[in-house]
Amino acid sequence: MNKIILCLLASSAFVLNSAVAVSNKDFAQLEQLIEKTKTQTELQSGTAIAVVQDGKVLYQGYFGYADIASKQKVQPDTVFYIASATKPFTALATLLLEQQNKLSTNTSLQQMFADTKFSGFDANRISIKQLLTHQSGIDNQPLVWATAYSGIHTSASLKALVAGSYPDAESKTGQFNYSNVGYNIVSTWLDQQSNVSWQQQLQQLIFTPLQMQHSSALVSEAQGKNWTLAKPYSAMSPNPAQELYLQKTDQTMHAAGGMLTTAPDLAKFLIAQMQDSGTVFPETVINKAQQTEVTTDAKYNDFKRSGYAWGWYSGEYKGERMLHHFGSFSGFHAHLSFIPEKNIGLVVLNNEDFLSGHITNLITDYSYGLLLNEADIKTKVRARFDDLLVKAAGLPKAALKEQQKIHGRTFQLSLPVSAYVGTYRHPQLGDIQLTLTDKQQPQLQWGVLQTVATGYDQPESIRLGWVPNSGEIAHFTLDAKQVISLSFNEMTFQKIN
Repeated sequence: MNKIILCLLASSAFVLNSAVAVSNKDFAQLEQLIEKTKTQTELQSGTAIAVVQDGKVLYQGYFGYADIASKQKVQPDTVFYIASATKPFTALATLLLEQQNKLSTNTSLQQMFADTKFSGFDANRISIKQLLTHQSGIDNQPLVWATAYSGIHTSASLKALVAGSYPDAESKTGQFNYSNVGYNIVSTWLDQQSNVSWQQQLQQLIFTPLQMQHSSALVSEAQGKNWTLAKPYSAMSPNPAQELYLQKTDQTMHAAGGMLTTAPDLAKFLIAQMQDSGTVFPETVINKAQQTEVTTDAKYNDFKRSGYAWGWYSGEYKGERMLHHFGSFSGFHAHLSFIPEKNIGLVVLNNEDFLSGHITNLITDYSYGLLLNEADIKTKVRARFDDLLVKAAGLPKAALKEQQKIHGRTFQLSLPVSAYVGTYRHPQLGDIQLTLTDKQQPQLQWGVLQTVATGYDQPESIRLGWVPNSGEIAHFTLDAKQVISLSFNEMTFQKIN
């Protein structure tokens, strides 16, 4: 009897700690539609859902597997990588530091890096605010690749990379153009100004105050605490049930996309955006974080984007003002959104990167439709799921066709493939090692990245699949029948042997 009582008490404590309310809305049909979609598409990757209303978790749903091979089901404590959905956290942390008089978001890029001579733009006209709201007018792909993909960087190399920033070809200072660059620059500066890293800032300023007990910006912490980490999958892979090779490390977690967390933890973050009233975060800071700083005119699936605040897109959704941010990376898709005036919000996390984005779009339609009492929402969303299943049925064929196209290209190299073997070096980005497979195909290693190159229909060019289901075209430069460099995405590596 005592054991039964203890179990009941433990269960009650879990409900109270998670702030789970008994739902007066019907999510049963949504659950059936999600399960049906995962079954019929034969894609059993995971999905975690948390719906919040009036300061409480109204509904939680967990589907599929965190690890398909071991049949490890997604649970409330399953930790997902959320990619760019990190940005609202980094932006809020920066505003909290400003509120504590530790920085000013009006500080210019030139003031941040006083001993750096920038070229091609006026660094005095670019502020921290512009960097975090994507209106700096500058770009820096090498910095993005170092922090998010290769993982090869030091404090000194990051500062040197920042110094190499250049004008954005697609926008001017004051115009919106979404990228990771601004967040990478700000975090590089913050790390050099303080003994507290940006990861520790998130922990101290946000995770701990909100009691987000399964959230971290360090993969090593999650592993050390034996958290259940969702593994990455993709419906577009040759084998969708096989986890992707590219997985995050501490070195590739960055301020623009570097968080591991759970649906219940993110629900606490959304509740704080609507119900905080100064109890955890200063109300003035929350209000500022949600204030639109630059306009845009875009759309992603059902979501209109008319402006950008501090880490949040803003736009109309179902006749209401919604703030949202999503995150997408190989094997993951994350959704964070809320409607402040209605006190409702939604978290959807997936460990799959293609089909899950479309499923999440429909989960959002159903959830907000239900909360806003939209007429015939169940009938409407059921029809949309049916349509998605029809389209998803063609995915395997489309994926196979794309793979055949990629592997069907021949190499247009003027020298024997062995002549391209060697080490290619960049002063800040490290070394790329090019070797040959048993089948004499070029294979490349760059930090945590690896790929077997395929041919491309241009002279001295190869296709690199560093990122699963994506590709970069790289070009070799020759001089007197000697390979001297390898270039891609505005980066050049010199061959040193």
